Amino acid sequence: MLGRLKILLICVVVGFGGMLPATADHLAQDCDPAGESAPAYNTLEDVSGGQLRPLMTEHLSDPSGMIASDDIHTHAFSYTPCVDRYAIKRPDGALWLRFTLNNPNDHRVEWRIAFMETIFDEMALFEQTETGLDELARNGRTVPTDQRSIVSVRSALAVTLAANETKEFYVRVAGTFTPHATPLLVSEEFFYRWSTSFQTILIVLMGLIALLIMLSLILFRQVTTEFYKYYTLYLLASFMFIFILYGWFHRVFDVQFPVTFTVPAIQLAVGVGVITNIQYTRVLLSSGKRSRMQQRGFVILTVIAVALCGIAVLSPWQHAMPNVLMQFISPLILLAFACARLGRGLPQVLPLCGSLICLVIGLAIANYFFVFPPHITASDSVIEVMRWRAGTYSYTFAIIGEAMFMMLAISMMLQGIRSRSKIAFEEVETLRRSLEATQAKNAKIAEIAQARARFVEDALGDEAEERVLHFEDRLEVRARKIVLDNVGKEGFGPQALGAELGVSERTLSRRMNDALNISPARFIRETRLELARDLIVLRHYSSVAEVAYATGFSSVSHFTRLYGAKFNETPRETFKTTKRAKAAL
Repeated sequence: MLGRLKILLICVVVGFGGMLPATADHLAQDCDPAGESAPAYNTLEDVSGGQLRPLMTEHLSDPSGMIASDDIHTHAFSYTPCVDRYAIKRPDGALWLRFTLNNPNDHRVEWRIAFMETIFDEMALFEQTETGLDELARNGRTVPTDQRSIVSVRSALAVTLAANETKEFYVRVAGTFTPHATPLLVSEEFFYRWSTSFQTILIVLMGLIALLIMLSLILFRQVTTEFYKYYTLYLLASFMFIFILYGWFHRVFDVQFPVTFTVPAIQLAVGVGVITNIQYTRVLLSSGKRSRMQQRGFVILTVIAVALCGIAVLSPWQHAMPNVLMQFISPLILLAFACARLGRGLPQVLPLCGSLICLVIGLAIANYFFVFPPHITASDSVIEVMRWRAGTYSYTFAIIGEAMFMMLAISMMLQGIRSRSKIAFEEVETLRRSLEATQAKNAKIAEIAQARARFVEDALGDEAEERVLHFEDRLEVRARKIVLDNVGKEGFGPQALGAELGVSERTLSRRMNDALNISPARFIRETRLELARDLIVLRHYSSVAEVAYATGFSSVSHFTRLYGAKFNETPRETFKTTKRAKAAL
């Protein structure tokens, strides 16, 4: 089992490792640090290998977000060579970019000003004219659809230059999810392919999650009610994370949610995903015996996840990182819990480990490249550009891998449940037939006893009622049958037994002492104990507590003490003896 897990881990690591983007500082190698005052000059040439390139630009940070376009000339811009991303203050700050575009071609060209990041409340493009700045285009999540420059899954601004034209432009961006903005210059055709490919991956991923949600609601609920609820909620959290993060609300419903709402909502989706992941893993590992340490581990993990989620939602800009790290750390801990259960008779543990491994590796890649994004170089390959932001496809593969292994785990768990149900059904059928045979025998005895009683009553006249119950067989059989019929009633005692026999409790006590040399209370107790022993021998129940409650005892310890006094062994010892005898057969 451990060997299989190692092979599985190696395959997943190699597979993900092969998809990792290169993190070398290509921009630093390709650029020419020609001085701090080098112009931010960009040429729109139709060349291969440069359909997407870093935008060479001067930059100005606006921490307050209050600098207006009319006052922009009063502020000094900076130019930093060999830098492709610029810091931006969250959530209220803005970033100004100033750059020059030149079209050396003899025909009109249209390019895009885009960003590697996906969340921006607002992007605005301005052209420098003799009278000041004229706004050319707007885009972003708080911009109404009819005012957006380009309606696509990726926000961008369209810029057009006539043949042999050179112009100076400004771009203002505000309301970001990440602390940096990475401006790009992208050709129209390349941007279409890039945005379409990106959108296709997201649609496939969300479609897969939606399918899993339906499967969970229809099929997974056959496992346990707890599991399908937690797993469905986990999938819903994953779906909402993607739906909010990549701006599907403003694309599908034209809802303008600002980043101050978007980021707490994303943190809530992350936190709910972590919490439900912990819970459905707990359910999958709940079969069999768990150590107290592991049980406490699940409780502690849940408490920490709830606390970090609440803090991140209330203060996402200062305290979001612990919640994001918990998204990666909790599957690691859950993987350790699952590995500890390997080889202990739970077939679903191995695929569960595979599921958690996919989550760990996928989330590790996504979080690493979110914090440490690689530098951007000129490219005309959509695949290469998408590899620069590994978070999207690594998260996609994490969800797909997790889903595949989880389906396998669930199918194994269902198979185990069906197998146990079949065995339990066969044992119930055996017990039912035994009870039916006993009831038939008791009915025959009761019929004979009643016939004898009628004969005695006829012979004895008025003294029949007083003397008939002295016949031990009739009294014992009727009393035992009544006790067995009411064995599940916790409060059933001598008074109730006497009422069923048609005599007072006092009369019943006197007649039982005369006929059987036993008190009614003791008779009831010993009848229940004998039934309990039969249930254990037949293995109708798997625990002492279940047997105790089934035979009318409210206290397991009291039942154990009485059982030991009658049979000179504890119920647990009877279980073990029966198990050994069954194994020997």
